[in-house]
Amino acid sequence: MDNVMKAVAKVRSEYGSFEVIEVPMAKSPGDHEVKIRVETVGICGTDLSIYKWTETVAREYHPVFPLIPGHEFAGIVEEVGAGVSHLKVGDKVAINPHISCGICPYCIQNRESICENRPILGCHADGGLTQYLTVRAKNVFVLPANVPIYLGSLAEPLSVTVHALERVQQKSDKAAAIVGVGTVGLLQYIACKAAGYEDIVLFGLDSDQERMELAKRMGAKTVNIEKEDPYIAFERLTGQPKADVVFEVAGTNDSITFAIDLVKTAGKVAMVGIAASYTPIDTTKVVFAEKELIGVRAYNLSTWPKTMEIIGKIVPQLELLVTHRLSLAETNKAVELLLKRQCLKVVIEPNAESLAGREGR
Repeated sequence: MDNVMKAVAKVRSEYGSFEVIEVPMAKSPGDHEVKIRVETVGICGTDLSIYKWTETVAREYHPVFPLIPGHEFAGIVEEVGAGVSHLKVGDKVAINPHISCGICPYCIQNRESICENRPILGCHADGGLTQYLTVRAKNVFVLPANVPIYLGSLAEPLSVTVHALERVQQKSDKAAAIVGVGTVGLLQYIACKAAGYEDIVLFGLDSDQERMELAKRMGAKTVNIEKEDPYIAFERLTGQPKADVVFEVAGTNDSITFAIDLVKTAGKVAMVGIAASYTPIDTTKVVFAEKELIGVRAYNLSTWPKTMEIIGKIVPQLELLVTHRLSLAETNKAVELLLKRQCLKVVIEPNAESLAGREGR
């Protein structure tokens, strides 16, 4: 095997600077590790923030350059280290990129999502935008046989939405609202449907029209808040004036305020989106109505087996989300498509020489 491999890396602390470079071949796995041939990498909002090199990213990640991005990825097990019993060569797998420490107070409580000492592959450490990667075996999960490998990278954002459901602890809730119709919003719809919510309404803007049409193809109810009163529309669509639970996935000041207003008295707002700036909140609306604002960050290790159960049942819906499949050399094209909102989900296939802009199937 060659001693070098290709990767896309952030090479400088400035806007852009994503370059294809050669790096040393990923090492052979040690004890409790596996080496993965990376087949698919999803490009998401975090990758765009790394590309733009926002203040938040620079402050949070402070990486050593070059940094290989990509935290949504899947592939094929190439080598298996000693002490690994749940994986074998040839397995089709998805990877949890959060390398939790296992010893902090939160890890001891099985809440790895808020681990105090947790590097994230693709953010603090080199990630999946490369041809091979050696990772901790406990972070690797076998995909169901019916899931095409190019959809495997969607397991990571799907796990975020599954964890959001864990956080709100649905009991008698029937009507859910989702504020935001990007990839995570659409995956949240799929996860809510799988969890048994009877009425699910997605809220978007004029600029989200194509995504709302896609949501309708999945069977969702949608509301364009720039074209109709969202509160009247919600009651018309669900038969109740307010939502039992709202999943806020857009992460804007306006969407957060709207989510708090839309949820019923004693209802729950799952804060999934990450706001880019300080968000003022009228706390009297929360206090007087005993509404609950629930933070949702990533997922726990125990979330991923649930994701693996769900993902095999939703392949047709996932196929609708991936609009472009590109090669490693076309990563900057993928970024531009996302920045210009000319796609929904773009995946990079690092071991494909050229996919000639092939669309998702």
